[in-house]
Amino acid sequence: MLPETLRLADAHRTEIIEHCLKGAPNEACGLIATSEGSVKKVYGTANADESPAGYTVPPQEHFQALTDAEKRGWQIGGVFHSHPDGPARPSRIDVQSALDPEWIYLVVGMSDDPELRAWRIREKEISEVVLV
Repeated sequence: MLPETLRLADAHRTEIIEHCLKGAPNEACGLIATSEGSVKKVYGTANADESPAGYTVPPQEHFQALTDAEKRGWQIGGVFHSHPDGPARPSRIDVQSALDPEWIYLVVGMSDDPELRAWRIREKEISEVVLV
């Protein structure tokens, strides 16, 4: 079986990484709108936790992104966040707090050069999604 893929334009990749760099030293976060296996829009949000070890997308910003995406015929297909001092892999806390098994979880590891990777988290099981 081939691995799952997600199309991510270079402009969206850059937007996610730049948002995460601006959020340092705390974790930065946001949502992605998807359709037909592609990221259509990136919604950089505040981190309500204001923490280097956790994130929460503020409910009002989540609602605004959801409203915008649905108006355009897209869905909120995932979330992104940074690990200021860690790898681009879901942490134990990320796995425990995964909200939606259909979402894709993008993680930006910031410890060296920023690295962006994508994951599915279903029933505490992690599988990588290939970004193309």
